[in-house]
Amino acid sequence: MRNIIAMGMIMFVSACSAVSAADKPASTAFSAVLIQGNAKVFTAEEAKVGTVTLTQSGTGAVLTLKVAGLPAGTYGMHIHETGKCEGPAYKSAGAHWNPGAKQHGLQNPAGTHNGDLANLVVTNGKVTRLRRQLAGLKLTGDGGLMDADGAAFIIHALPDDNKTDPSGNSGDRIICGVLRAI
Repeated sequence: MRNIIAMGMIMFVSACSAVSAADKPASTAFSAVLIQGNAKVFTAEEAKVGTVTLTQSGTGAVLTLKVAGLPAGTYGMHIHETGKCEGPAYKSAGAHWNPGAKQHGLQNPAGTHNGDLANLVVTNGKVTRLRRQLAGLKLTGDGGLMDADGAAFIIHALPDDNKTDPSGNSGDRIICGVLRAI
C-alpha cells in the first residue's frame, strides 16, 4: 500500500510524493509543514509556506527544504529541541537541539549545537529549494533527534552570525514546523 504525502502551501502547490513502506520505514524520515506567524515580517495569521524533510542517510541525515514567500535575504535556520510551534513567537519549540551541551555556531571552536544549520539564502523571493547533507545527525534511537517530545524546524528573521551564543543573533522566529514521522 502506498502512502501519499501532500503538503498544501501558499503561493505554490508541492508535488505529491509517494513513499512505499517497504522502500522507506517510517522511522527514517520526518517531515514538517512550515507555517508563518510573526507579525514583524509576515501577517499575524499563520499560513502554510513550505515543507522540510529530514531523512536518515548513512552516517547523517539529508535536509530537504521548499519554502515560498520569503523576501530576498539571508535567514538563520535551526533544528529546535521541542516539537511544538505555538505562534506567533514559537518559543514553545525550545532551544536549539544541543544534546552535547556545546556552544552555538558553525564557526565556534567550542561548538556547535547539533541543531545549528547554515544560513538560508533567498534570492528571488518566490520559491526557495535546498538539499543539504547533515553529517553526524542521528534521527532516531539513543541520542537521536526524535525523542518523546519531537523536534521543530525554525527559520529566523535575520542571518545567523555562526558564533554568538545562544542563537547567533538570528532574531525572531518567523517560520516553524513540527517534525513528524512520514
